[in-house]
Amino acid sequence: MTMTNFDFSNGCNDANETYFCFSTLTEEQKQYLESNKNEVVYYKGETILKQGTENNSVMYLTDGLVKLSMQNYDKYVILTLKTKNNFIGFETFRNNRKSPYTVTALEDSKVTIVSKGVISNLLSQNKVFAGEIMNLINNNLIVTYERLFSLTQKQLHGRLADILLCLSQNIYGSDSFDLPLSRRDLAALTSMAPESVIRILKDFKTDKLINTSGKNIKILNRPMLEKISAVG
Repeated sequence: MTMTNFDFSNGCNDANETYFCFSTLTEEQKQYLESNKNEVVYYKGETILKQGTENNSVMYLTDGLVKLSMQNYDKYVILTLKTKNNFIGFETFRNNRKSPYTVTALEDSKVTIVSKGVISNLLSQNKVFAGEIMNLINNNLIVTYERLFSLTQKQLHGRLADILLCLSQNIYGSDSFDLPLSRRDLAALTSMAPESVIRILKDFKTDKLINTSGKNIKILNRPMLEKISAVG
């Protein structure tokens, strides 16, 4: 991994979720943040944070795509995917617990790292900033609830439709994209067996909902995929 310079204000301009929290900082506070951060480039496949290790920092994904995963012996699950302009690591902010998950780069990714002490100072100095951070944490919690509902209440086809639509709309902004996940990862993300993922992808292709070519997926019938996602 390599170190690069980072313009924090520019890195936040494209973030719908995080723009307002940084805009609440004073110029002095922004400079304080700038002078107390490091930016690290992680290459595809590199581990950014390992489950069970101490994490004394808050991370901000400036660019790229990562997965948050947990493993216990042979059990493996992907909690979520995060793309640019998202925080990582707030779960352990107020305590010294070890990281509950592993963060892995699915694409070359830039991560800004700031110590918890620096963020804590900003939270105590700026109540509006603290409120915006709380809103972000609450929003992430709602997303977690929605994921839990999908995994426990939807059928297999609905779960996979959810992920394909998420990748298309929220991450790549296109109906055609290269799948960043292996079939094993897709299975871990949708809580199903890899063979089930392969079978359902084949079903979607046979029904002309999608087309696949290697890692590329093209959504051909978005309304039907959305219906499958909705009815589960």
